[in-house]
Amino acid sequence: MHRSEFEKFVVAIKPGLLARATSVTGDADAAADIVQDCMLKLWTMREQLDDYDRPEALAMTIVHRLSLNVIRGRKPMLDLNDEIVGGCQLSPEEMAIGGEEAAAVRNVLAMLPDAQQALITMRHIEGLSNSEIAGIVGSTEGAVRAALSRARHRIAEIFTEYQLSKM
Repeated sequence: MHRSEFEKFVVAIKPGLLARATSVTGDADAAADIVQDCMLKLWTMREQLDDYDRPEALAMTIVHRLSLNVIRGRKPMLDLNDEIVGGCQLSPEEMAIGGEEAAAVRNVLAMLPDAQQALITMRHIEGLSNSEIAGIVGSTEGAVRAALSRARHRIAEIFTEYQLSKM
């Protein structure tokens, strides 16, 4: 599925997904985050979406399962400021650098949920702007900034845990 087709697909299914997530979680803000995570998952598998008879059903299943995860009460994220983790932004050149540091970065990215991996990849590897990402996933720039912030916080949390384990 090409980018333009994906964007049309997202616009068509987003209201139904948002309604489903809201009905399961009872929280409009959580539902918006869930739908955005779903869109990121779909973006990562956009090339395989044509293989599905009903990609809308796949999206609904993803939203339902993500909603259940929220209800089950996942571990809360640390509340860090963007200024603290702002230095964790990696350029494509930094990712290409060989050796131990690049391997550590790949390992940390692999520890992130698929949606956060996709978001970090789109922003820092593919170099897309927040508005471009918002268009792709059918969200707002503010929601993309918030999701990026959560992903960066998680990366900082993983690095902190790693540093503490080395002590």
